[in-house]
Amino acid sequence: MNPSTRLRREIADRVARALVASGEAREVWLEGALACGFAHAASDIDLRGIVEGTLPAWESRIVDGVRVDLQATAPQRAEELRYLLRSFDVHRDDLGSFRRVRASMHDLMCLRTALSYGSGRWGPVLDPEERQGYRRWAVADQAEVAASLAEDLTGLVADGLAEPVGVVCRKLETCLTALECAAAGHPILGDKWLPLLAGAPSRLPIDAAHAETWEWFRPVQRRVTRALLDCWPVNDPLRTPPNLGAPDAGWLPQRYADGWFLRRGDVHIPVTGGQLLGWLSTVSTDGA
Repeated sequence: MNPSTRLRREIADRVARALVASGEAREVWLEGALACGFAHAASDIDLRGIVEGTLPAWESRIVDGVRVDLQATAPQRAEELRYLLRSFDVHRDDLGSFRRVRASMHDLMCLRTALSYGSGRWGPVLDPEERQGYRRWAVADQAEVAASLAEDLTGLVADGLAEPVGVVCRKLETCLTALECAAAGHPILGDKWLPLLAGAPSRLPIDAAHAETWEWFRPVQRRVTRALLDCWPVNDPLRTPPNLGAPDAGWLPQRYADGWFLRRGDVHIPVTGGQLLGWLSTVSTDGA
């Protein structure tokens, strides 16, 4: 634990202890990167008090030169967020639950990282099943972001717009790193913390703007597929995938509660687990 992290954890202890002892909060949660052991010399401390009745209008405070951001939340709101983590009920023809969860991903990240001081020591708020629920939603969310960026990228490459391609490639690299972190069970803390969670950064191997074929896109397909398979393993025998025409041209997998799909833009083709493995083998012919 570096000095910045240690100082902030000590301050969080003191503030949480005072809020609970005074009866201002039933319990206090430490959230975000600091709850995961990360902080830098200018990091704030994010604390959330679980408060019965009327919520107080708390303001941020400075303690030993460090800003402490305080929020008050009713137990009912916390329970609503936990409820979202208890099922993954996204269906291809009904994406309402996916939209609701995606709109709450920041709040769910805070809940996933939350440590409670209600018993006088810090302990995880979520149980293992709820943490797994966050993992599924975070992986699905980042896979959706990757699909959207891939759609932009294929159009930009087709029109030879080199400078925008570079911008989108960088965004896609960040998205893939976040996706792999989510698949590994980490909360999505924010871009600046991804290198600490992921280790060595990875890069798309070819300048997409000058690629004459779609070979450069295969690492994207492999990384998205393997992240999804980490979360939803498939033990089916390998099967021949559907004929997609040019297999490298922007297709990515998706996983919903009603099965696997291969997607490009607005086209979604349902596939079995075995067909997905066959497709992964197809896009892995140039090596891992």
